Amino acid sequence: MIMATHHMKSTHFDNVDIDEKANDVARKIVASDAELAKRMKFETHDVMKLRERLGEYDCIFLAALVGMKKEEKIKIIGHIGKYMKEGSVLLVRSAKGARAFLYPVVEEHDLRGFELLTIFHPNNEVINSVVLVRKPTF
Repeated sequence: MIMATHHMKSTHFDNVDIDEKANDVARKIVASDAELAKRMKFETHDVMKLRERLGEYDCIFLAALVGMKKEEKIKIIGHIGKYMKEGSVLLVRSAKGARAFLYPVVEEHDLRGFELLTIFHPNNEVINSVVLVRKPTF
């Protein structure tokens, strides 16, 4: 919501979650802002079952809670990487240091097949690190 309201003010967002209840809550939150609600779509799917559709996006954000075990998160990243279009960007939420007790750590060597653009580790109250990668064009 912060990205949509402050930085990407004309972008449309397709939000995919495996949990319908989480989508219901998100819809209610977004409904308080009519302009934002027009740009937000919430769908319930298992990302591991999405294929061709992943190739439609220029940028995919992978939330911190997707894949609560490192192996699961890496498997999901691999699946997304296989089907996303060349040149598109994947933003992965990760953690570092003591914050790793809350979320799995995604490291550069876990992102095979991607070009690393940047890694940001916060040093304030923000918990999640951000890893930004691109699927190379061949």
